[in-house]
Order: sequence, then C-alpha cells, then structure tokens
Amino acid sequence: MKRGIGVLLIAGAFLALVLLVACGSDSSASSEQSGPATSSEPSLTTHGSAAASQASNSEAQGISVSGEGRASAAPDVAVLGLGVSAKASTVDAANSQVQEAMSDLLDSLEANGVQEKDIQTTGFSIYPEYDYRNDEQVLTGYRVSHMLQVKVRDIDKAGEVIDDAVEAGGDLLQVQSISFIIDDTTALRSEARAEAVADAQATAEELATLAGVSLGEPTYITESISTPYPQPYFDRAAGIATEEALATEISPGELEVVVGVYITYTIE
Repeated sequence: MKRGIGVLLIAGAFLALVLLVACGSDSSASSEQSGPATSSEPSLTTHGSAAASQASNSEAQGISVSGEGRASAAPDVAVLGLGVSAKASTVDAANSQVQEAMSDLLDSLEANGVQEKDIQTTGFSIYPEYDYRNDEQVLTGYRVSHMLQVKVRDIDKAGEVIDDAVEAGGDLLQVQSISFIIDDTTALRSEARAEAVADAQATAEELATLAGVSLGEPTYITESISTPYPQPYFDRAAGIATEEALATEISPGELEVVVGVYITYTIE
C-alpha cells in the first residue's frame, strides 16, 4: 500500500514538472513574438518621415538665376609702399642712418601735401646679416628697415612724390609697391548693382517664357562685390634724382567694380 502511494506521488511530481516547463516555453515564445512587433513600428514611421522630407526637399522652389554688373572709373588715390633701409657694423649706427633718412623722407612727403593721417608704418625690422666663407658663418653687419604706406590723394602728383622721395632718401630709399584705389566706390557699386539685377531679371523672364510659366516675385537675393586693383609700374629704377633724370611716369588707368547677384523667383 505504501509503495503504491509513493509511486503516485512520484508520478504527480513528474507531471507538475512537465506542465511547468511547457508554460515557461509558451511564455518565452509569446515574449519573443511581441518584442519585434513592437520595435518594428518606430522603424517604419522613421523611414516614412525621412522619405517624406526628402520628397519635400526635392520639389522645385522656383527659378534661380545669377546676374552680373560692372562699372569703372579712374582711380583717385595712389598708394605707395616705400621706406628706408640701412646696414652698418652696429645696430645703433644702422638705426641712426635710417632715422635720419626717414626724417628727410617725411619732410619730403609733407612738402608735397601728403597728410599725416595718410602715412602709416607697415614694417620696422632689425636683424643681423651674415656671409658664408669656407663653410663658416661670418657676421657682416646689421640691417635696419622702416617701411611706410603712403596715400597720395592728389594722384597727378604721384610721380613727383616718388621723385622727391628718391632725392630725400638717397641710396637708402626703397620703393616696394605702387597701387591705385577709388576712395569712395558707393556710386560705382550702385551702378553695377542695378545692372546685375537687370541682368538676372532678364534671364529669369527668358527662362519662364521658355518653360511656359509665369514669373513671380523674388524670394531670395544675395550679392557679391569685387574691386580688382592692378599693380601698375613706374618706368625708372630707384636712385638719386638728378637734373638729367627723367620724371617718373605713372599710369593709373581705370578700376572696375563688379557686382554679382543671385536671385530666386517664385513660379505663378
């Protein structure tokens, strides 16, 4: 009798274990199925939003064109890069020569009507100079340089200013550059801008006609402005002016202001 009851208890325990395992498997399967289904929805939604955004960005926004306008005039200011440079056995000696020559140069500029506000120091340097002999570095002296940017507003006197500067600075004078500018380009920019907008408008109207649509109002406008400054030359080497020397010839030519515009129009 006791043996029979023991067998029944063992059989009942085994059956309960089988049922427990079966329930756990069903629960795990249900969880796995619900997981991917839930996570797939955001993925589909995100993909749909990206596609819609891409389609919206690819839609035509109107007619976009560019235009260019140009206006030119003679420059009214000459900009000179000049100064003095000296070499001596000591820094003090070289600097003394430079200061004396610079004083004479500034007096020359003032005598030609150049205002103090139009004279600006652009560089001042002191450095040793060496020579190389038999693979050895030998100190030969010290170089002191003082460079200026000078604006000559009476452009017809630019050549005379250079001649007098050569005489004042003597062998120490250096002329590094000469260029020309237009002091106020406001009127030229307005003239070039009007031409650029008209050029863009004409192009947009032509495109609209060819496409069989009506041109609307501009919705976006941007511009760029450039003023190229060529570097003319003067036709005499720097040196001490003499009675026999020819006057320095300056050819300022013309400068051009260029305005570019980019305009987008709606289509009606």
